[in-house]
Amino acid sequence: MSILLTFENVTKKFENVKAVDALSFQIPENKIIGLIGANRAGKTTSLRMVIRYLLPDSGNIYYRDKDIYTLPDTAFPITYIPDTPVFFEELTVKEHLSFISTMYQTENKVSALISLLELEKHLDKVPSILSKGTQQKLMIICALLRNYEMLVADEPFTGLDPKQIKVLKDIFVEQRANGKTIILSTHLLDMIENICDFYVMIDSGKLLRQGMLNEILNNDKCSTLEELYLYLAKTDKDDFSKEEIEE
Repeated sequence: MSILLTFENVTKKFENVKAVDALSFQIPENKIIGLIGANRAGKTTSLRMVIRYLLPDSGNIYYRDKDIYTLPDTAFPITYIPDTPVFFEELTVKEHLSFISTMYQTENKVSALISLLELEKHLDKVPSILSKGTQQKLMIICALLRNYEMLVADEPFTGLDPKQIKVLKDIFVEQRANGKTIILSTHLLDMIENICDFYVMIDSGKLLRQGMLNEILNNDKCSTLEELYLYLAKTDKDDFSKEEIEE
């Protein structure tokens, strides 16, 4: 497996709290990766370092063996679906899509994505008046209109109905078939278990497991992803408590 992204002993603190704690893992190329963890596990902080919104306090992040922070802004190969929608308040949905597609010369993709995610009746509205689910669909289309090798999606299914969740999963599978790498961050394990090729499981900013599903399940004799995560998270916390007592 060719490795696209590497975290090497990455730590990120906010005041005295370690959101990410000496975290190391690798992301294989041309796969759908599930970044799994409970709320406050360190998923969003990790992804924000991948897109260079945050800097690590220590450690290194490599993209194709190059320091990710040295890659040129003009050809940055990663696109992002944020956990909280971000938009220009004064622009309509149509103007957002026009702006992004013109910048990346992807105007030919706009109509199909609007139809696929059913945004036709919202084109002349400003995003602030839209439902959270519709705002999320706008963020998805904006991310897909950029030129990229890796798509990073933080809780991408938020606000979507079952039909649109199915559409989005199909988009991710199609992107993988087109040679893209997708990282899906979520605490909803049942949403991704049927489409991911590889998993990175974290808790309290630390790595619990990484690998293909059958590998990580067999190693711990668990039958489901949820069972494995709950077992590992509990074991990690039990070990931490023992260390505190011993100290």
